[in-house]
Amino acid sequence: MQMVEELKLKRNTIGELKKEAIEFENKLKQQQNLYEVVRSDRNLYGKNLVEANDEVIELRKKFKIAQYSIQQLKDEIEAKESALLSEHNELGTKTKELEVTEKKLKAEEAKLTLTKDQLLERETTISKLSVLI
Repeated sequence: MQMVEELKLKRNTIGELKKEAIEFENKLKQQQNLYEVVRSDRNLYGKNLVEANDEVIELRKKFKIAQYSIQQLKDEIEAKESALLSEHNELGTKTKELEVTEKKLKAEEAKLTLTKDQLLERETTISKLSVLI
């Protein structure tokens, strides 16, 4: 009897252990599923990281090209500003020279008019004197 009871206890224990084994197997399967989900997420994020790094490299290249273009444009602007300043200074110099030349022209025209008047006056005097003679 005692053995029968022990057998019953052992069978109950075996049944409980089987239930625990099944529970542990279910937990193991859940953990494996979670592991697979995490692994697939890790692979996806790794792939996204590689793509993002490639994009960053490409953007850095574009940034360097843009910086180079900007520097070239700045150099061109400086050269054009320098040329413009030079032309502006030359224009100022030529304007002053023109003013001086115009003043000289007016002075010469005034002299010419005065000389013509004097010539006309002398010719008149000469013709009066010729008539007198």
